[in-house]
Amino acid sequence: MKKIKAYTLLEVTVAMLLSAICITICYSAYGIIGKYYTVFQAKNQQATEVLGLKQVLARDFLKSRFVLKSEDGFELIRDSVLIRYSFSAGHVLRQLNTLHTDTFHLEPSELLCFFEGRPVDVPDTVDQVQFKLSLAKGVRIPLQVNKVYSAENLVN
Repeated sequence: MKKIKAYTLLEVTVAMLLSAICITICYSAYGIIGKYYTVFQAKNQQATEVLGLKQVLARDFLKSRFVLKSEDGFELIRDSVLIRYSFSAGHVLRQLNTLHTDTFHLEPSELLCFFEGRPVDVPDTVDQVQFKLSLAKGVRIPLQVNKVYSAENLVN
């Protein structure tokens, strides 16, 4: 009688068990990497929002003629353009002449406005704005923007 070369039932079972263990490990690693990537992407999105707000705010302060405190934020006046920044829970709004609105999905707090080192509480001219942005896990980023006025702007 001739023997047929084949695998035994035990060998096939062991091979299937080992492949099942490998598949389980790979699937678990994929889940862990997926969660890590999601967290990384959320942090990256927040960092992009903070950087975008900081850059736009610095540019607006530099190009404006006046900065005035308002009830819920401040306004920047250029030659024929009014830019209004509004701070509320969960977002910062940047409105350009009521034609265009940018929304920064950040949590602002502790908005302080100053003129020549003194706090400004009523709608008036401002040369420094400070506020904090609250991020995940209690991280708070302080932001400060300054405006240097020319003598011509302050006299007129």
